[in-house]
Amino acid sequence: MPLPQQYESVLGFATTIVAVAGVAVIGRTMTGAMAEQLAGHHSIPPEDLRRIADKYGWWAARRAEASVPHMDVEACEREAKRLYEVIKYRR
Repeated sequence: MPLPQQYESVLGFATTIVAVAGVAVIGRTMTGAMAEQLAGHHSIPPEDLRRIADKYGWWAARRAEASVPHMDVEACEREAKRLYEVIKYRR
């Protein structure tokens, strides 16, 4: 049974909405899985990161962690101190 002309455009629009929603759900699932894998990653031990963050701030500690070699706690602390001082003196 053929559909009337006015129902054909509504059916096409509804199909498009369902397809977009399906792609969004798949993308959200994939992004959530990747975020769970990366959530536990630290390049220095978490207790050292917390100690550095208490001294120089969370922003400086995380930024320093991202820019130093893996498991180099002393370099991370030096970089966090440098970042903290730069921000402090620019204000």
